[in-house]
Amino acid sequence: MMRTTTLAVLGALALAGCSSASGGTGSGDTLRFAAIPAEQNIDPTAEYKDVIALLEKNTGKKVEFVRSTDYNAVIEGMVSGKIDLAEFGPLSYVLARSNGAKITPIASMVEKGGKPTYQSYGFVPAGSPITGIEGFKGKKVCFVDPGSTSGYLFPSQGLMAAGIDPKTGVNPVMAGGHDNSVLSVAGGKCDAGFAENAMVDTILIDKGKLKPGQVKVVWKSDGIPMSPVAMRDDLPADLKAKITQTYVKDANKDRMVQLGICKDAGACKVTADATIWGFVPVTDAAFDPVRKVCAATHNAKCAKA
Repeated sequence: MMRTTTLAVLGALALAGCSSASGGTGSGDTLRFAAIPAEQNIDPTAEYKDVIALLEKNTGKKVEFVRSTDYNAVIEGMVSGKIDLAEFGPLSYVLARSNGAKITPIASMVEKGGKPTYQSYGFVPAGSPITGIEGFKGKKVCFVDPGSTSGYLFPSQGLMAAGIDPKTGVNPVMAGGHDNSVLSVAGGKCDAGFAENAMVDTILIDKGKLKPGQVKVVWKSDGIPMSPVAMRDDLPADLKAKITQTYVKDANKDRMVQLGICKDAGACKVTADATIWGFVPVTDAAFDPVRKVCAATHNAKCAKA
C-alpha cells in the first residue's frame, strides 16, 4: 500500500504496465478485475477465486485479477481505463470518479441481514491508559492508507473533532493495510491506530492473528457506506448487463452455493472479507456522506471530489 509517495507511484506504474497498450480489455476475451488491498498479508487471487469463477460463468470472459500494491494503483488503473471492473473502498471510489474515471457503481457489500454501512475503529493496546481519541494527541498513530475511508478519512474527522490535527497533532504512520494497522498496535509498534471494524472484531481473530481483547476500542465513527464495485462506462452494453446481474443477483453466498461455485456458504467468499454475505444495488448518491467528510476535513486527496 501507499507507505510513501514513491511506492504509490511505483504501484500505479506496475499495475498500468501489465495492461495492454489500448487500455482495458472488456470488449475482448478478458475482463480485468482489481480490488484495493485491505490486507497486506494475504494472496488476493485466492481470496477472490469464487467471485472470479462466478464472473467467468456469467460473462463467458476470462477474468484476470490485477494485483495492486496500494489504493492509488486501482484508482489510476480505472482513470486510465486499464481496469474494467474494480472493488473499491468508499473514498477510493469517490477519488476515482473525481479524478476522471468514467465508471458506474453496481453494488455495495453487505453482511447477511445487516445494514449497508460499517465503521472505523480507533484502538489502543489492551493495557494502554488511553480511554478516548483525545488521548491520541502526540502519540504514534497507525493509519491504513491516505486513500482509505475507515483507515484515514473518517479517523481524520474524528481527530479534528477532538481538536487534533491528523498530520501534525499525532505522529502518523501509514501501516499499508487494515491488518497491519491493528497488528502494529497490538504489537506495540504504534501507540494507537485506526482500521475498519471487521478487522478488529472478527477477521484477524478468526485467522488466529489477534487474540480477543488484545486491542481496546476507544473510538467509533458514524456509519460509513459499504464498499462498492464499479465498472467502466465504455464496456459493451451486454457485458455491463451481465456484470450487473452477477453482483446484484448472484454474488451472495447462498446463491453461489446453488450455482455450484462453492460447496457451502461457510466456504464461499464474495470478497476478501469473509464476513460479507453478498452485494446489494447501489447508486453514486450513496457516497455523498463520504464527499461531505472530504469537504469537512479539507483532505488534500479530496480536492477534486
